Parts: sequence; structure tokens; C-alpha cells
Amino acid sequence: MIKIVGVLLLFCILMVPSVDGQQVVTSAMAPDIRFTSGNSALKIPFDLYNNHIYLQVSVNGSKPLSFLFDTGAQHFIDSKQAKALGLKLKFQGQVAGIGEGTVDLYSSKKVSFSLPGVSLSDQEVGVIPLDGVSACVSEVVVDERGQMRKCEPNEQRCQTRVVDGILGHDFFKRFVVEIDYEARVINLYSPGNYKYQGTGESLPLEITKPHIFVQGRLSLAGRAPVNGRFLVDTGGAHSLILTRPFVEANGLLPPAPELTKFPACGIGGHSEILIGTLGALQLGNIKISEPVTGFARAESGAFAAASYDGNIGAGILRHFKLIFDYSRSRMIMESLRKE
Repeated sequence: MIKIVGVLLLFCILMVPSVDGQQVVTSAMAPDIRFTSGNSALKIPFDLYNNHIYLQVSVNGSKPLSFLFDTGAQHFIDSKQAKALGLKLKFQGQVAGIGEGTVDLYSSKKVSFSLPGVSLSDQEVGVIPLDGVSACVSEVVVDERGQMRKCEPNEQRCQTRVVDGILGHDFFKRFVVEIDYEARVINLYSPGNYKYQGTGESLPLEITKPHIFVQGRLSLAGRAPVNGRFLVDTGGAHSLILTRPFVEANGLLPPAPELTKFPACGIGGHSEILIGTLGALQLGNIKISEPVTGFARAESGAFAAASYDGNIGAGILRHFKLIFDYSRSRMIMESLRKE
């Protein structure tokens, strides 16, 4: 069975291999990219629900399908959609996600993705059933700070959202990707022609396949700050989740009366997380005060890994305009707050 590290949906959206890859450098227009005009595709609309970015994506010329946009995963297509599209599948083995269950993993090559103004061809994708991810999205309500609760019966705010696939690492590495959460649009640029002229906070990225990491610092009352290596996950609805080894090694778990239990859900089932708050998360010169924080307790699975310390999700990221520039190993954060 293939071992994997979970990436977060409401807590867990997907899983991906836990083996680090090599840093990506893209200095010129890749041959598999085609812009409709010039060197960019601008104002690609997206829907934001439960802090997740949903894009309309055509696969091999299909009708538009609903894809999540995720820095924390590789490309995936739902098994039923892959069969309907006639993709040639190769069995890769079984994978385990956040829970104790497993699913069959297939792969398919020579896949193309099309969005307004741009297409990306010759892609390799993973193929797994995503109906559990769709169910996970539909059973929880998440606010803009990443605080979540279970849906009430017949609650109008809760929606059934279909997840046909995920656009992940191999999409982000081909472009400079600008996510404007306020305007609900994505802008894509050719890396070789891109020049940033804003005043946002530029943070060095450690780029592996399919993960990206930033260095951060946790501030806690009455004690010295704690440094950590954090996975950046636009596919996560949460704000911050800390891995069990990191929590235990640094004594970060708040007192029991300050915590509530919540089931993380995704591929492989559920895993209980304790929810509380911490003093602050510092990313460069950016300070996020009292982020809603999940403290992992599972002894196996995604949050038991010692190779990283936590996961930063859209409960934090959506409060910024984000520029992901893998070619220059950086992430730029522009605050959306009006001073």
C-alpha cells in the first residue's frame, strides 16, 4: 500500500505521496501551455464556498467540470468522470488518507485542461473516487476564519457540491498564479514575462512535489516563540492545523476546557481533531492574531507526520491576494484589509 500525507479539505481534501520532490524552476513559456492571447489569462472566475476555490475546467474538450484549486495536491480526476471521459487508466495501488480506509489509485496520461484564455496539455493525473470529498464538503459549514460546524438537517446554507477533480501542483508550477479572493478571479502569467510591482510580503517557498512550505513562527503567551515548517494549502478550508509530533514536542496543546472536538473528513474516512486558538502566527512581517487552530491527535495518517509542522489553509489565505511564483520560489501576500 502506498503511504501518503493528507491534504486538507474541511480538514482533508486529498492525499498525496509523502516523498519529497525536487524544486521546480520554470523560466520560459512551457511547450504544454497555450494562451488565447499574449502571455497571460486574466480574470478567470471562480466560486468560493466553504473557503474552497471551485473552477470550471474542460478536460480533453469536455463540457466544463467542477475542479478544486489546490496547492496541497497533485492533479486528480474522479473515477466516474475519468471513465465517462474515456481516459486510459493504469492501476498504481492503494492509498490511505486521513482515516483508516483505503482507495484504489489509478493514473492517466496525455490529459489536457482548458480554462478561459488558457489550456494546459500533456498532463498526468491521478484517478480516485472523489464522492467522499463531495460528501465532506456538503456536511460542514465553514466561516471565513476557518471555524467550522456540522450542518443542521435541511439547513439552507449547506450545499451539495460536486467535486469532479483537482488542479494541483503541476498547474501551479507552469504559471505565476494570482488568486484574488476579493474579486473572485484568478490571473495566470507566463513566468518568464512576469514582474511583480506591488508592495506585498514576499515569502520564500520550499517547493517539493506536490507540496510547498513556508517558515512561520507561533507566538504564545508567557513563553518564547516556536518556529515551524508549514505546508501552504489553498485546498484546505481550515485556518491552521498542527501535526501531532509538533504539538507534543513543543507542548502546544491548550487546556481541555479551551478545546472542542471536530471530525476531520476526507479520503479514508474521519479523524478527530481538537479545535482551539493560539496567540498568533507570524509569516515574515505578517501577523495573524488568534488563528482558529486544529491540534491533531491521531497516531497515524496525515497529521502524524514528523516531516512538517502544520498546514495553513484558506481560513487564513483568503484574507490576502496571493501570488504563487514557483519559478522564483516565492509566495507574495497582499493584505485585503482596508487601513
